[in-house]
Amino acid sequence: MNMMLNLNLRGMVSNQNGEAKTTSYAVAEAFGKRHSDVLRSIKNMKCSQKFRERNFAFTLENKQIGNTKRNTGYYHMTELGFMFLDMGFNGEKADAIKESFIDAFEWMANQLNQIFQSKWARYQQRVGYRDKRKQEVSCSARDMNAWKHEKHALDIEI
Repeated sequence: MNMMLNLNLRGMVSNQNGEAKTTSYAVAEAFGKRHSDVLRSIKNMKCSQKFRERNFAFTLENKQIGNTKRNTGYYHMTELGFMFLDMGFNGEKADAIKESFIDAFEWMANQLNQIFQSKWARYQQRVGYRDKRKQEVSCSARDMNAWKHEKHALDIEI
């Protein structure tokens, strides 16, 4: 597998609200297809409405084409949506691109998981510190005023 292809496709998979997604533009570029052909392929897919709603989001954008601006549409899609769509693309090159896209989705999922794990560890650390400080301060009346100020900041962070 070509490492440059892998790295380029990582840029085509992005984090959208904690979920790895790509666009119909990225699919068209990666597979060397016209964007209108990818849109037609998505429109003509034989999948359930429920699957379509979960995995494809149509978006309109105002795009400058020549001297005129016009609304053009594209799709955001999940990994499952991408996999369903690309089943119709054939050939050795298409198979290599599919594999690279799947690797890019996996890479993004790992990145999102690391972010979550990091935030969870920070949360656990702050909750533990807050509980420890609360216990310490409750034993000492003179520290109660300091605790009032510290508690508020910790509660906001948690």
